[in-house]
Amino acid sequence: MTDRGNRHIEPVRRLKVSDSVAAQLEQLIEQGQYQPGDKLPPERTLAEQFGVGRSSMREALRLVEANGLLRTDHGIGVFVVSNTKPVPMLSELLLFDDFTVPELFEARLSLERDAAGMAAKRITDDEAKELQRILDEAGNPSLSNDAFVKLDAELHRAIVKATKNRIWERVYESIMPLFITYSHRVIQLPGRRESAHNSHRRIVAAILDRSVREARSAAVKHIREVEREIVKHLDSATETVENSAR
Repeated sequence: MTDRGNRHIEPVRRLKVSDSVAAQLEQLIEQGQYQPGDKLPPERTLAEQFGVGRSSMREALRLVEANGLLRTDHGIGVFVVSNTKPVPMLSELLLFDDFTVPELFEARLSLERDAAGMAAKRITDDEAKELQRILDEAGNPSLSNDAFVKLDAELHRAIVKATKNRIWERVYESIMPLFITYSHRVIQLPGRRESAHNSHRRIVAAILDRSVREARSAAVKHIREVEREIVKHLDSATETVENSAR
């Protein structure tokens, strides 16, 4: 495959550049400037085109590969395998590790509802600023999905921390790996990232307004919204399977 030039790549000059590079590379692939089957230029060349170090370029490639758009053949090169991010399989939406997804949602519903309400009562000004900072950073459209999921977990951790309840903090830390694993799977669902961020905005707004009832309500709506989107996807996927079997 031939190299089509630098594809109008814009040098990235942020401190944390790998996420920005990954987002821009994914955009180039989705726009068709790199086609499935194309071999990417060498890592050194890409790093020069993006204006970043090789370590940042290497991490960006790893992120894009994790999102299902690239494949690395060691000793040969990196190839584009798809221009669309795959949605998770049905089994990944129902089960993982030794737990069922409904069990995770039950635990999240109880913890996040009560934590949001208590945070609205107890949050300090410094904690409120940190919550707003995380929310603002998560709203950056150039973030990779991987970075968004990390900020998602960080936001919920900050809310729990604002309760000043150390047992709740420990409970959240115990389920956070499950939360992150599952978030990586569902973030690929159409519209999931946008709806998640909008829900987070409502939760944070209620907490910053010190409105206990609204904070609890927004947290419950957030969990129920995720559940509805997953059920909708499952129903659609099941219908597709049934139609193909006819």
